[in-house]
Amino acid sequence: MKRIALITLSFLFILSTLIYAVDKKYIPNNVDSVFSLNANTLAQKAEVDLQKVLNNFFMQEYADKYLEYRDDPFVAEVMTNKLNEYIDFSKTSRVVFFNGYQQMSIIADVKDVTGLDKLMIKMASQEDKLVSVADNAVYKYLALDDYNLISWNNDIFTITIKLKDNYWYNEKLNKDYITNIANYIFLNNTPLEDEKFNALETETNDCYVWANLSILADDTSDFARFLFGRSYDGIPRDSYKDSILTAKINFNNGNADVVVDNYSPNYPFNTSLLKKELADNIYTFVNGENNYGFLSLAFNSKELSNHIKNIMGDINNLPIVEEFYTLEEYGIDVYKFLELFGGDVFVSVWDMPSSEVSDSPAVLFSASITDNDSVKTILEALSEDSANDVYTIDGYFCYIKDSILYIVNNQDVINSIVNGEVPSTPLSSDKLNIAKGNTLSLYFEFSPDLDLYGIDEYTESLESVYFTSNILENNHTQMVLKINARDKEKNALTVIRSFIDLE
Repeated sequence: MKRIALITLSFLFILSTLIYAVDKKYIPNNVDSVFSLNANTLAQKAEVDLQKVLNNFFMQEYADKYLEYRDDPFVAEVMTNKLNEYIDFSKTSRVVFFNGYQQMSIIADVKDVTGLDKLMIKMASQEDKLVSVADNAVYKYLALDDYNLISWNNDIFTITIKLKDNYWYNEKLNKDYITNIANYIFLNNTPLEDEKFNALETETNDCYVWANLSILADDTSDFARFLFGRSYDGIPRDSYKDSILTAKINFNNGNADVVVDNYSPNYPFNTSLLKKELADNIYTFVNGENNYGFLSLAFNSKELSNHIKNIMGDINNLPIVEEFYTLEEYGIDVYKFLELFGGDVFVSVWDMPSSEVSDSPAVLFSASITDNDSVKTILEALSEDSANDVYTIDGYFCYIKDSILYIVNNQDVINSIVNGEVPSTPLSSDKLNIAKGNTLSLYFEFSPDLDLYGIDEYTESLESVYFTSNILENNHTQMVLKINARDKEKNALTVIRSFIDLE
């Protein structure tokens, strides 16, 4: 009996492996990136009709143009109303990029290959073309032109596009590459087996992205040169070798989450560059009442100073060189400017409804400093006016208290700081945890009062949005974006859909 059970389990394991392999075997190892999504699931979460969305964005327009010169209602009907009878949108589809992002393929599962064959033959005949069979009869294809190829077999349907008219387009790209991509996909003896890609495949996410950043290490890549302004100044290109970026996107009831991880084994990350502990007094005078949000940053000022110097290079190449020259006149070494900061920065914004000075929100910039006298020298150099150690620069009031530099646009707030008057409502503990638990955090709360500032379309639907970023151990970085909706019963994708007028 145990033997039978063991054999049964082994068979199920082998079967499940084969089923899993059908999904991923069409992703070759020479792809630059993979974008995976389940269109049917996303349509359900967004509460939209998938076929209608496809029609609005692509199919109806294509069908209308088709009927302008071809009288074939069968093809037009399939395009506009029956596409989901041929393509299985209930299964995961993928978009893959090749050749330095100059070509892309959309890969979807086939539901009815007999109907698909009929459709493609009808389209080919109406286009005065033929449906061709590839080597070894592994797949069929219809070449619309040198830039667009449709290919399929019993398992998958693909549309391959050779991109043009973009900034990194290589005019020398061989026209045969459009069919080579189909060969990569269908005649694939070396499927992608990257560890991080495999991990994504085993998880359940609404969408995911896998990208091989090694392309950025190639000094002959037009795409890499486009991203770096055709220069690698300050960043060794070998730093990107073997780097992998992944992103997970999920839409749930009440929230949407995006988690981006970047693993770069050769990038010179320094975990001491950023830190996670803010000075306890950095947010002492931040008002939690009517607070719209904050920016929080914790860094090692000496390490960051050296890092920026390595990246930026000579001071004469910087756009703010004149301001730095002004500081030098007062004896401030511009290369040591960042080291004057203790590494804690907190910027917060809140309404001041009782203020008689200004109707605009209060903006408070707080930063820890290491040398009060040097910072005072800088303030004296840049200020238009000063009184009682309060310096005025471009309408902002600057003041140093307990090794914290405060810069604020509101007279009432600066007076409270000078007098040591702490706001009656501090920033809530959950928001402080976001700030203190990340090297970089950006939090924004959609208060109904924001109607006054012309963004009322978001205030009824969204509760808050925040972004965090961390440099982790082992050359690993992570960024998180979280969108919180007010309605916890509805999927967040329905809220996002309403912002882009998606029917």
